[in-house]
Amino acid sequence: MYPNLPPLNALRSFESAARNVSFTRAASELFVTHGAISKQVKILEEHLGITLFLRQHCKLLLTDEARLYLPHVQTALQTISNATLALQSQPLRLQSLSVNVLPSLTISLLIPRLGDFKSRYPNLYVDLSSSDLPVDFSKCEYDVVIRSATSHPQGVNAIKLMDEDLCLVCSPRVAEQMQSLDDINKMTLLKHTLRPKLWQAWAKEVNVQITTDKKYGMAHFSMLLQAAVNDMGVALIPRTFIEKQLADGSLVIPFSAPFISPYCYYLLMPNSTNQSFKVQAFIDWILEIFAPYRNYPQLMAKAVV
Repeated sequence: MYPNLPPLNALRSFESAARNVSFTRAASELFVTHGAISKQVKILEEHLGITLFLRQHCKLLLTDEARLYLPHVQTALQTISNATLALQSQPLRLQSLSVNVLPSLTISLLIPRLGDFKSRYPNLYVDLSSSDLPVDFSKCEYDVVIRSATSHPQGVNAIKLMDEDLCLVCSPRVAEQMQSLDDINKMTLLKHTLRPKLWQAWAKEVNVQITTDKKYGMAHFSMLLQAAVNDMGVALIPRTFIEKQLADGSLVIPFSAPFISPYCYYLLMPNSTNQSFKVQAFIDWILEIFAPYRNYPQLMAKAVV
C-alpha cells in the first residue's frame, strides 16, 4: 500500500542526525553506535536515490534535499508518536463500562468489592445497574450482564460463574425453635416468588415433607435475607450472599442440608470474536471474585460423604 515508504529506523536516524547535525549526537540520543546511524542514513539515501549529508572538514552539512525532506519526516514521526500514545492510553481514558447484575448479587457480592476494581482501573467509569429481566443486547447498551439460568444461555457469549449453593438459614432466635428438620413445618417459609419451586426441590433433596402454609413471598434473595435476619422465618439463600451475616452471627445454618439448586450464574456478553479491553478487564476481575465459589458445592459434597 505504501511502496515509497522508507524503513522507519532509517527515518528516525535521519531525523535525529539532521536535527542535531551530528551522527555522534544522534547515536547518543537513540542509544546506538555512530556506525549504526551512518548505516541507517546510507540505507535511506539508497532508498531515495538522493544524498542527504555532506561531510566537509569534519563538519556535517545537510543537502538542500535533506532540508526540504526533514520537516515532512518530523511531522510524520510526530503523527505516529501521537497516534501510538493515544492508542496506548485509550484503555484507561474516558471509557464507560455498563454492567447490569441481579439485584441480590449486586448488593451482597459486587458492590462490597467494586472498590478493588476501581483501584485497578481508576480511569474506567463503571455504570452499574440491577435487574433480573431477560437481556437482549440488540436493544440495550450493556457491556456485561450477570444472570441466573437453569441451562447454558444461547445466542450470547456466556461464561459460567458458579452453581447456586443454597443454605437453609434463619436468625439465632428462630433457630432455637427448631430441634430437627421436621420442625421446618412449624416455621414460616420465606419464599422466593421468582423461584416458586425451590422449597419443594429442597425438601425432596433432603427427604423432608413440607406441609405448612405459613409463607412470605419476596422477589429477591436480598429481601429474603433481611426478612430472615429480622426473625420472620427460614429461607433458602445462596451461601455467596450471606457470608457477612454468617460471620457476624445475625444468620445461622440450623441444620446441615446442602442443596445445589437447578440454577447457575452466568456472565453474559454480546456475541463477538474480540472483547474490548474494558470488558476483558471486568471478566478477569469477576472470575477472581467467583473463583472461591466455583468448586465449593463439590467440596461440600465430598465433606458430607
